[in-house]
Amino acid sequence: MKVRLILCGCLLALGAASPAAAASSTRPPQLVRKLPVAYGAGFQLQGTNGYTIGFSAFSERLDGRGKAHFVVHRRDRRAGAAYYIAPALVSPDFVKVDFGPFGRVDLAVRPSGPPRMVHIGCTKQKYLFEPMVYEGTIEFEGERGYTAVTPTQAHPPSAVSFCSSISGYGESRGADEPGARLSGVSYAHGRKVSFEVNKNHPKGRVKYSAEIKERRDGVSIYRSLDGYAGAGAFRFADDLSTASLAPPFPFSGAASLARNPESVFPSWRGDLAIDFVGRPNVRLAGPDIHVGIAHACFQVSGDSSYATSC
Repeated sequence: MKVRLILCGCLLALGAASPAAAASSTRPPQLVRKLPVAYGAGFQLQGTNGYTIGFSAFSERLDGRGKAHFVVHRRDRRAGAAYYIAPALVSPDFVKVDFGPFGRVDLAVRPSGPPRMVHIGCTKQKYLFEPMVYEGTIEFEGERGYTAVTPTQAHPPSAVSFCSSISGYGESRGADEPGARLSGVSYAHGRKVSFEVNKNHPKGRVKYSAEIKERRDGVSIYRSLDGYAGAGAFRFADDLSTASLAPPFPFSGAASLARNPESVFPSWRGDLAIDFVGRPNVRLAGPDIHVGIAHACFQVSGDSSYATSC
């Protein structure tokens, strides 16, 4: 494999430098340039209860120490995704990861066919691809068993394309903007929960996003979701003195905002909650949630409903 050749090249270069330096003390010491090293692994599996579970691991160190991810999502993208991140050992021959209470990965990497040239979609070049198979232990179970998978074998994609379209977003703020952005954050219970909704004009649709970051037994967990809702999901007064938020699934309940001239922060009350993958009914209203609202225009490149001008 290419990665194995790179590693051998580094060792040969280091071995060749030492005799040369010892043979001639009049020569200045030679600096050996380290060649880049990259080990990677990845595959996708079908979990229980309609969830898809992706696995990826990567290292840029000679000792193979890196990071690994389990990514869990459903076909309904409104539900978002959950990412479980843990330290890993990755090499051309094996992958080892301990995901604590969520499972483990201990795989040998073996060839599964002769190398062949493949063409990557948006390029004009062909690349050598070596089919591989992962064999060993793959165990994952989400919180309260919302999904699980326990195969003993997995196959990586036949070829990976890094081609993608360029997209982006931005936000302008000012009293003259007809739209608004409401955002909230909480650091209670040893985790970070945040959300944001944007609406560019009273009859426009609402863009929302939310995330939660936490850590359990050495495993970092990140859950996120985003999507769009109808105009009625987010309403606000022209002067932003009041606002209400009642989006559909994956949200439940509602919350209302009111500005008090005698208080720096607006009040935020209600039973608004959200269902993340593996973490349902996370409260988004109450005394632990700090919110703010401002006149704003949200722009998404390539999305006609969010034009370059509000």
